[in-house]
Amino acid sequence: MLSRIADPGGMVVILEDLHWADPDTIAVVEYLASNLLGVRVLCLVTVRSQTPSAALSLARRERGLHGGTHLSLERLNAEQAALMVLACDPDAGRDQVARVQRAAEGVPLLIEEVLASPGVPDSFADTVRERLGEFTAQERAVIDAAAVLGRAFDWRLLSPVTGIVPELIAGALARGVDRQILSSDGTSFRFRHALTREAVLEALLPPRHQGLAAAALSALEEAGLRPGAAWHDLAADLAVRAGDRGRAAVLLAGSGRAALERGALATALDTLQRAAGLSDGDDMQPGIEQLLVEALALAGRVDEAQRAGGLLVRRLAERPGSGGARAEVHLALARAAVTASRWPMARSNVDSARELLGASPPAVITARMALLEAEVALAADDNAGAVRLAHRALATGVAGPEVRCHALEILGRAERLHDLDAARAAFGQALETAQAAQLPLWRLRALHELGTIDLFDHAGTDRLLAARRTADELGALSTAAILDLQLSAAFVCRWEIDQCAAHLRSAVVLAEQLGFALVRALALCHLAHCSAFKGDSAESGRLAALALSAMPGDAELEAFCLCARGIIPLLAGDRHGAIEALSPGMAILARLPQAAPAAIRAVWPLLLASAGDDKAPAAINQARRLGVGAFRLNRGLLGYAEAIVAGRAGDRARARRLAAEADTGFVNCPMWGHLARALAAEPAHADGWGQPRHWLAESRDAFTRHDLYRLAEWSDELLAGPPPVPWAGLGITNREADVLKLVAEGLANKQIAARLRVSPRTVEKHIEALLRKTGVRSRTQLAVMAAQPPAPGGS
Repeated sequence: MLSRIADPGGMVVILEDLHWADPDTIAVVEYLASNLLGVRVLCLVTVRSQTPSAALSLARRERGLHGGTHLSLERLNAEQAALMVLACDPDAGRDQVARVQRAAEGVPLLIEEVLASPGVPDSFADTVRERLGEFTAQERAVIDAAAVLGRAFDWRLLSPVTGIVPELIAGALARGVDRQILSSDGTSFRFRHALTREAVLEALLPPRHQGLAAAALSALEEAGLRPGAAWHDLAADLAVRAGDRGRAAVLLAGSGRAALERGALATALDTLQRAAGLSDGDDMQPGIEQLLVEALALAGRVDEAQRAGGLLVRRLAERPGSGGARAEVHLALARAAVTASRWPMARSNVDSARELLGASPPAVITARMALLEAEVALAADDNAGAVRLAHRALATGVAGPEVRCHALEILGRAERLHDLDAARAAFGQALETAQAAQLPLWRLRALHELGTIDLFDHAGTDRLLAARRTADELGALSTAAILDLQLSAAFVCRWEIDQCAAHLRSAVVLAEQLGFALVRALALCHLAHCSAFKGDSAESGRLAALALSAMPGDAELEAFCLCARGIIPLLAGDRHGAIEALSPGMAILARLPQAAPAAIRAVWPLLLASAGDDKAPAAINQARRLGVGAFRLNRGLLGYAEAIVAGRAGDRARARRLAAEADTGFVNCPMWGHLARALAAEPAHADGWGQPRHWLAESRDAFTRHDLYRLAEWSDELLAGPPPVPWAGLGITNREADVLKLVAEGLANKQIAARLRVSPRTVEKHIEALLRKTGVRSRTQLAVMAAQPPAPGGS
């Protein structure tokens, strides 16, 4: 029948959930497996591999036989699960996606069911209850106790919790594995699925649940197991289930402190918030809330830290002798303010701490305050002051590993724009110190800074990406946001604009979540640059306006938003239009010694040199003085600018040498190298140095591969060379001659600008020059003159 139906086009037969099939159906499928070879029929069968069945046995027997193919389906990973959740419910929020990811554990069927249910899905709970109905009372008691002990549980605790002898415990566990309630790897047991455990717990009546939890807590404490993070977490959970709020608060505080020490900020915050809720009003609360403020500060959640810290300081003020504790809260708030670049808040909290501690604070506190003041000094462009304060902290004689890591980090950041090797050495020492002292957060910070050095040196991304993953693991969201900004800079250097935009969008989300206005504004500004790289002027302008409204009055932000306007003419080969658009932003950046050394700042002197502007040498010197050359890429761009200036001065040998040295700056950044050589080609040809035709041919091909067609056309135009200019005797340049011809055609300035891919303002300047050089007084006279060009050699 199948072979007749399948002719002539073929067909697919799908048999789903064969594990539920009766023996007759299995027999038919086995017959098909042996006889379909040569028939235009594909038979696709699905069967659960974790459930013993006749269908599974058949599938295993047929593996590799009769043209059969066996495909083992893995569970969805977290990203795939999130995509499925959003496909089912596009309005699902971050918390809902996380809940489904956690509960469904990558099983597609459960993703849908968990999404539709606030707790354990009814269909899943019914399946668990049906299986448990086959257990004896003692076996069920063992499973109940195991569920109270956790998803993965220590089976050695089950006998003291239940009072059942070990032999019966072993039998109950074996039954649980057989009925797929539990799984075992040969040495330990766990519930097969998180929802399985939840279904067992939901079936427990409250008195039974509370009694088992109390017995489990006693058994855990009497077992003499080594306390640690896992022990604290389990004990605290059992205390909560047993209804002992005070004991639970103590245990949760210990668990939160342990999470802080190992750098698990997200876990620490969740645990300490639960501890604070359980200790409401008792003597423990201030200590727990101080830990919570510390965790919020380290995670960069500055607004929450400020609110919690302010409440805590006011409560502590009612207690005599609480000055030291209040000072610690202020120092934690100062750290949070530094993370969020809120410098007045940082200074205010350091001053408050100093006032509370009096004239002779402990040396350790003095060192920590010095480092916070050093951060403020760095933000105010006082590098010398920051270095002095960092050395003062190191010289206190009590500089522990955290103080030492922080001081070395400040020294590295102070050196970074001027001496990469010194900065790398300082950050390397910080990383070694953090690893030796097992300080995960300081290790992350050192890795972050070393990744930044890689960015400056060769647009490296490996260590930055490793730091970004670590920040996610530790819950260090503020660091993750900064890393996204820096990764975006690295991908711009690599001309990977889509990757750049992805990290910037992530930075925007994190900054909004954390209330980091400056980080959000910077990310929006750089997204404006990404849109400009894509040639989308309207979107670039919209994003720049959003950035400026998010952080009004910030000079550096304003400058870079203005610079976004220059990218589109730059990538159209309109040098004069790019210079005009970049001028306002560059004028602001010239007054900001600590502004970011973005590549566009090194392009500026190169544009001036390429256009023959006399201001190019001064712009080169200014860029070097302001640290723009800290990026190796930028040194390459500045090197070509210097080569053009040297060639124009008649020093061809120096121009060739500078260009060769500049080429070493484009490691991992080849597109910027092509742009630099394209900009240098015309003056190099005119002044007789370099390989301008070879440069332009290579650049044209590279621009075409990256869909930069206007730059590719510009390269072609330069390769073709300019036609003779009939009015050369009047000093009229090739571009001015192009404008003159279009004036003769009757085109308006905007039309001429569009035809020549320059700005209308550039056209106006060319017409002003034409009127001056020809001595005529109107566009009409220019048109008449253009219609009667002089004979070759005339004027």
